[in-house]
Formats: sequence, structure tokens, C-alpha cells
Amino acid sequence: MNKEKPIRVLVLDDDKFMLEFVSHLLRELGVSEVLVAEDGKAGLFVLSAQVTAIDLLICDIEMPGMDGIEFLRNIADQYYSGKIVLFSSVDPDLLKATERLASVRGLNVIGTLTKPVTVGALATILEQLSTPNSKHTDLTRMRQIFTVDEIQQALAAEQIDLFYQPKIAVSSGRVTSVECLVRWRHAQYGYVSPDNFIPVIEQSGLINDFTCDVLRKSARQLDLWLQQGFDLKVSVNVSMENLDRFNLPEIYESAVRECFVPIDRITLEITEGKLGKDFAQSLDILTRLRLKGFGLAIDDFGIGYSSMETLKHMPFTELKVDRIFAHGATKDPATRAILESSIKLGKALGLNVVVEGIEAETDYQLAAALGCDEIQGFFIAKPMPGGEFTEWLSAYEKNK
Repeated sequence: MNKEKPIRVLVLDDDKFMLEFVSHLLRELGVSEVLVAEDGKAGLFVLSAQVTAIDLLICDIEMPGMDGIEFLRNIADQYYSGKIVLFSSVDPDLLKATERLASVRGLNVIGTLTKPVTVGALATILEQLSTPNSKHTDLTRMRQIFTVDEIQQALAAEQIDLFYQPKIAVSSGRVTSVECLVRWRHAQYGYVSPDNFIPVIEQSGLINDFTCDVLRKSARQLDLWLQQGFDLKVSVNVSMENLDRFNLPEIYESAVRECFVPIDRITLEITEGKLGKDFAQSLDILTRLRLKGFGLAIDDFGIGYSSMETLKHMPFTELKVDRIFAHGATKDPATRAILESSIKLGKALGLNVVVEGIEAETDYQLAAALGCDEIQGFFIAKPMPGGEFTEWLSAYEKNK
């Protein structure tokens, strides 16, 4: 734990003895200030009254009045960005579900504690306060609400940059392709995640021009890499809002051909959960994109509602297993089972299977042992601008 920087912790628990006990342990471990609240409403009041940021929020799940889940929902709506630890004596599956819910809402949950809390467990949690968490130090963690006018100005000012994250083949360890990821280079907030502005672009009718622009920029960068002798493919994310016009295959074909890049070097990644919006039209457009030569990846597989039906009918070439089934799968039997079954399903259907969100050696080894084709995640490399990626790839290939 970093003893030079004062640490402030807020503990929420309806049990006064537990509040005193945890507060005592925290002070013994060198925490300079411990605030307490006996339920969710009191916790919201304490947070709203703070001038200095809370470094760590330790939240019980079972509390009278506003329980822990309601409290987490409220602070998520307020874009709370501090680190959170959940602790409770509830069933481990329920605690895990609450952790997942908090993460889905965008909260930075760094761990869970079961009661009774031990000094060793608390010490381990406090050590993380000075250790960057890759899931939340990525350039994607800024959460903000932006207007259409702000985004239009950003587009006009060429403030949308492309970052590239490599995928490697499990069989050879070679970099096979990159996923293109957009970032808004914001004057105030630095690089902003697409989660914060893509929904506004979709709702405002700007998504078609935006995606075409990203596709062209990606193709130009790919052309440069091919000229430099790098044998790569590029994946570009496509919103379901793009699949609203039957001439989309011609539009994308033209955008790629004008960059002198073979179309079969481009894979379009479609998020599974939204494919049922207009099934017939989506099937028509995606099938014709395949006819043009594009690869098609079903992204975030396993978190939608029509996985089997989607895979049965849609002409996909690649299946990307969502990161929530990769991280920690070695320790969680349920997560491992879903990861294994997803990989087996993809392989049985003849698809290229990519496991994304790999952040540790153990996750990598398990995904490889289960038979996936490619790996993507922070364990390999973070997303990088084109020039930085070129330097990284050159160094990576020299060491292979």
C-alpha cells in the first residue's frame, strides 16, 4: 500500500459492530480517513458531501431501506468512477452476480470480500489502490455525456483517432490481424471511449458517414502496413444502425477498393445482441457483404439473447467470445464452462474463434488449451495508434 498518499475509504454496512471492526482494521493498515454509512441513502449523502475524492468504497449488499444493489445503481447513474469493493455474507453466486451487475453499469469493482472480513483480505484490497487495473486504465474509462453538436464539431475537426489492438494466432504466436478502435481526442478529457459518443452518433443519423470514414481510414492504414511487408488483416466494428440500407455492401466495397486493399483483408464485427432488429434485412445485407468478400465476425458472443439462432442463419466467418468469459475462467467453473462450450460451438461450425479480453497468462493458457484460434487482450498488447503499433509489431516479430 502506498503510505505517502493519504487514503480515504467509505464503508457502508447496516451492522454497527461491523462498521467499527472494519474501520479499526483499515486504520491499523494505515488508512488515514475512514467514513461510514449505515445504508445506501446515508452513503449517497456522504458521497455528495465530499470535496476530496473517496479512494475506496466498501459496500455491503444486504442493507435495510436502500440496499447495496440500489445504491450501486444510483452511483452508476451519477457516473461514479472511484474504486469499489463489495462485501457480504450472502451466497457466493449472489455476490458474484452483484459484482457483474456493477461492472455492467460501468462501476470500477476491484474485488469482493466475504464476512467475516480479515486483515489479510483488506490488506490485499488496499494494495490494489496503488496498482493500475488494466480494465480501467485503458483509454476507455472516461464516462461523459456529450451533445450532437459537440460530436459534430469533433468530427469536423478530425478529433476521432484510430487505435489498433493486435490478435495473435495461438498456433504460431504470430500477429494475424488488428481490431480498429475509435477514440475521441478530447481537449478536456483526453481520449474518450466510443461508448460515450457512438450511441449519440447512432441516434443522430451520423453513423453511416462515421462508419464509412472509419472503414476508409482503416483500409488506408492497412495498405501502408501491407506495403511495409506486414501480413495483416483489419477488423472494423459496424453498428446495427448501419444495416438500414440495402446498398450498404456496394458502399463498403467502394470505400475499400478506393484504398487499393483486398476486400478479404477486412472483417466487419457485428454485435450479437442487436441482430434481431430486422432479421430479414440484416440477413440480406450481411449475406451480400460476404459475397463482396468481407469477413463477418459475431462480436461479444454469449451476452446476447439469440446466440444459437443467430449462428444458425447468419453467414459469419468468425466468432469472438466476450471478455467476461475469459477473465478469471481458471478460477470460476461456470465461466470456464461457457468459455469452453462457446469455443467448441464455433469450431464445430467452422468459424475462426477469437477470445478477447485476455489479461493474464492463466487466461491465455486456458483459452489456448480449449482450442481457440486467436487471442486478443491486454496480455498481448493494449490498443495503440497506427505508428506506435507499427513499432510494436516490428519489435514483436524480431523476438519471435
